[in-house]
Amino acid sequence: MAMCDCGDYDRPAVFQEVTRRAARWHSCGECRALIGPGQHYWESRGLWDGSWSTHRTCGACHLIGSQLADCYPFQGLAECLAEDLEDPDAAIAHAGMRRRQAAAGGDG
Repeated sequence: MAMCDCGDYDRPAVFQEVTRRAARWHSCGECRALIGPGQHYWESRGLWDGSWSTHRTCGACHLIGSQLADCYPFQGLAECLAEDLEDPDAAIAHAGMRRRQAAAGGDG
């Protein structure tokens, strides 16, 4: 299943994704949940339109993104899931992201 159309997003000129173990606190770029020291997270770095940026994603959001969306813009996973809430997997994943956003103090 692909919720987002990959053609809608600019691809980076350079891209790298690595799994890291947090040495300090980070915030997931998708659900804003805290990633605590010792927890694994995914760090994606890329060069988009001449500007470098780094994105950190918690394990839950990384799993959701890799299993339910062929691609999505960073900080846009919840929006992609919302496009297909009739699909039970997308609805469950979206609800989980909204719970993590609320727990992190976000507006979801």
